[in-house]
Amino acid sequence: MWEQYKYSALPQTLQAATPPTKPDASHWWLTWCCHMWITCLSSMILLLTLPISIWFFLKIVPDYERIVVFRLGRVRPPKGPGVVLLLPLIDQFQRIDMRTRALSIQPCKVKSRDDVAVSVGANVQFRICDPVLSVLSVQNLHFVIQNTAENLLVQSLGRKYLREIYGDKMRLGEHFKEDINEQVKQWGVCVERADLLIEAVLRPHEDHVNVPLTPQAVNPNGGLEQFIMQFASMTKQVSQTDTKPATDLSLEEMLSRLEGILSESLVSEIRSSYQLYVAQKDGKRSACFLDLTSGSGLCGMGVLTFSPDVTLEITEADLLSLIRRDLDPMTAYTTGRLHVTGNLQTALLLNKVLPKILSS
Repeated sequence: MWEQYKYSALPQTLQAATPPTKPDASHWWLTWCCHMWITCLSSMILLLTLPISIWFFLKIVPDYERIVVFRLGRVRPPKGPGVVLLLPLIDQFQRIDMRTRALSIQPCKVKSRDDVAVSVGANVQFRICDPVLSVLSVQNLHFVIQNTAENLLVQSLGRKYLREIYGDKMRLGEHFKEDINEQVKQWGVCVERADLLIEAVLRPHEDHVNVPLTPQAVNPNGGLEQFIMQFASMTKQVSQTDTKPATDLSLEEMLSRLEGILSESLVSEIRSSYQLYVAQKDGKRSACFLDLTSGSGLCGMGVLTFSPDVTLEITEADLLSLIRRDLDPMTAYTTGRLHVTGNLQTALLLNKVLPKILSS
C-alpha cells in the first residue's frame, strides 16, 4: 500500500545553483569617488562653520557676570563663570553684571517735620545679588531703583526735624539704606551704601538782604575832587555796614525796647504768638511772651494765658546775638542753641522783629 507513495527527484533548475557574479570594476570606482567627494565637502563645510558654531553655542562668562538662560521660554538657573554651552534655536540668554553700581539722586525739595524746605540729594551704591529675580521682576532696573529711592527720600526725611537732618546725617543714611533694601530686595538687588547730600535750606523771604557794595564808575572828566567825594561816601557806607553795636542789654531792657516798636502793621505782617524761655547768666530761667495776633501787639514777662503758636528756648547771650545779627537763626536752630516747639517758619519770622530792638 505504501509503495504507491514515492518521492520524485527535485527539478533540474533547483538542483543546479547559479554561480555569484562579480561587480563591475568601473561601477565600484564611481561609487568610491562619490563617497570621498561627499566626505571631503562635509568636512570642509564643518571646518568653515566651526567658528560660527562656537560663537553661537559656546559663551565665555567672566567672574563678574552671570548668564540667565531661557530654554523654550522657561527660565533656567544662572550659569557662569566659565564656558557655557547653549543649545541652538531653543536657548535665549541675557548677561547680568554682578558688580557694584552707583546712582545719584538729584537734589530735590523735601519738607521737614517742622515745615522747613530742605534741598536734599543722595548717592546710592547697589549690586545685583539674584540674577533671575532682576530679570523677571522689572524691565528697567536702574530707573525703578532710582524712582523708588527718590520717593523714599522724601517720605523718610519728611518725618524728621531739621535739626535731626543736619545733626545726624550718618544715622539717617543708614535708615535710608534699610528702607531701600526692604523695597528692592524683591527684585534681587542689595543696597550696600547710601549717603545723604544736604545742599541748602530754602529759607523764607527776608526783607533785608545784604548786597555787596560795588564802587561806582568814576567819571574821567570829574577830576580829583569827585573821586575823593565818592571814595569818602563809599568808606562811610562800609563803616556803617560793618560796625555793630556793642550794647549789652538785659532781658527787661530788651522787652522794654520791643514794646516800643510794636504796631498794627507789624501785627498784620506776622499774626503769631510766641512764648520764650530765656536762660540767664545766673542760671535763672525766665519766661516772657510776645503776642502779635491782635491790636498793636503785646509783650512782657510771664506766660501767655492761651496756647502760643511757637515756644522757644534760648540763652540770654544767644538772644542778644540774634538781636545784633551776630548769630543766624537757622544756624542757632541746627546747632541746638535755639529750641523750637511749633512751626519753624513762624519762628523764623522773629528775625524781622528782634533786630529792630537796637534801632528803637
